[in-house]
Amino acid sequence: IKVSIKGYTNDTLLLGYHYGDKQYIKDTSVSKTGSFVFKADTLLEPGMYLIVLQPDHQFFQILIDRGKQKFSVESDTSDLSVDLKFKGSSLNSDFNKYIDFISDNRLKADSIGRLINEKTNKEEITKLKKLLEDIDKAVKAKQNHIIEAQPNSILSLLIRWTLDVELPEFDGTEEEKNEKAFYYYKNHYFDYADFLDDRSVRLPLFSSKLERYMQKLTVQIPDSINSSLDYILSKCKLGSDLFKYVLSTQLNNYANSKYVGMDAVYVHLVEDYYGKGKAPWIDPESLAKMSSDAKALKPLLIDKIAPNITVYKQDSTPISLHDVKANYTILLIWAPDCGHCKQSMPSIKKFYDEYKSKGVEIFAVCSKTGPDEKSCWDGVSQLGMGDWINTSDPQHKSKFRLIYDVKTTPQVYFLDKNKKILTKKIAGEQFKEVMDKIIALEKNEAK
Repeated sequence: IKVSIKGYTNDTLLLGYHYGDKQYIKDTSVSKTGSFVFKADTLLEPGMYLIVLQPDHQFFQILIDRGKQKFSVESDTSDLSVDLKFKGSSLNSDFNKYIDFISDNRLKADSIGRLINEKTNKEEITKLKKLLEDIDKAVKAKQNHIIEAQPNSILSLLIRWTLDVELPEFDGTEEEKNEKAFYYYKNHYFDYADFLDDRSVRLPLFSSKLERYMQKLTVQIPDSINSSLDYILSKCKLGSDLFKYVLSTQLNNYANSKYVGMDAVYVHLVEDYYGKGKAPWIDPESLAKMSSDAKALKPLLIDKIAPNITVYKQDSTPISLHDVKANYTILLIWAPDCGHCKQSMPSIKKFYDEYKSKGVEIFAVCSKTGPDEKSCWDGVSQLGMGDWINTSDPQHKSKFRLIYDVKTTPQVYFLDKNKKILTKKIAGEQFKEVMDKIIALEKNEAK
């Protein structure tokens, strides 16, 4: 691929590419004459690539498809994308013309949209809306022409990922019509998308469309997210680049989610995909760790019954978590040398003073064992924790650190009267806010 850029004085040019929602550098070309060449013994993977200038990283985009990958392109630093000229690549000539066509019509549509907002005359507004409809028809006609003329080209694939759902008219009240429109839109959202074509993973529109479906069209609870991911993965060919991208990125997203309860998505993906041999790219050591993590997390998911543990009061009297009789039990696993625990304890104490009369009990387990366990009770005294149930397990007989996957402290679980996990990993400063919502929700459900 030969590249000449008028006005470009740097001696280095980069070739980048899209992969999902990220960009990477594929190759570097160095030239003292201003004419750059990217050359290799193997073909590039089909997708959208970037010619990146140094040092400010301005760029323009080109398409690479299967087959012939030998062509030249000229541009000008005064306006990189406008002055593109291709030789030997009808694909990129068509791509450039299509981008110009879309940009021109978007400018026209934006201008008409502003006029509509300024007008008050209904007749003028109607005429302007008709012009918008004509622009929309022209764009769709252009897209359909390219798809029909080049059904297998990457340009057609790119266009299909941009196509949106056209909604029919629905009957009913405004609320009913909105609900029908939403479900129709969601059910037909991927009608034009091709999950069997691995070229899609190197087109930026693929990842943004996937992200919108997961974030905007999927209810943000684990069951709904799992269902959406199963649906998308079922549309991909097992083991394909698209399948690998969707599975691995979504696993990472939910493994590192800042939202409570999303570990259920991680557990689902590990058990139903990685654990069943559907991710052959993963090495045995990583798979073993993931499976171990999922196994540890599964009993601790929201809506599960919290595992029972028997620990000990200061006088060595045993007490079990499930023996606590309260409308709500907060399991608090803490440590006397934990900075966050010390910081949160005044807020937790204030919360408990207010909510113990509302049926809330705190079941605190100090994480120190062996000789260090003695520090637990000094911590209870110093932090003013004596009003609620305080326990420890000097010999770690209950294995609570393993059962509750205690890697850091504090660990917090809000339980109902049956010891079902309602929520978890709540900061002490948020106890009041979260408990108010839990109580209000249960009152509404009772009605």
